[in-house]
Amino acid sequence: MTISTRFFGVLHMIGRLWMDLPLLVRLLRAWKNGSYQGLSVRTLASMAAGILYVLSPVDLVPDFIPGIGLIDDVAVLALLLHALAQDLVVFRAWEQTRS
Repeated sequence: MTISTRFFGVLHMIGRLWMDLPLLVRLLRAWKNGSYQGLSVRTLASMAAGILYVLSPVDLVPDFIPGIGLIDDVAVLALLLHALAQDLVVFRAWEQTRS
């Protein structure tokens, strides 16, 4: 794998993260207010663990290190969104039927 292939792969991942993060927030809001019921206990536990890690001041890479301090948080969010990809597809379809 060439460096440019990896670079564009990382850019694609960041772009997808940037697009799916607001969807995840909407999913959480809809679940919290009771309008969306399609989440399993496993999905909820995964979201809670990922969000707690990102918000926690204790990280593998301390957040105060300039430039690299947030890499682990971004990686956890990317893994979380990847693990929830099917849930996000279902939620997006549910959202579109409501508009």
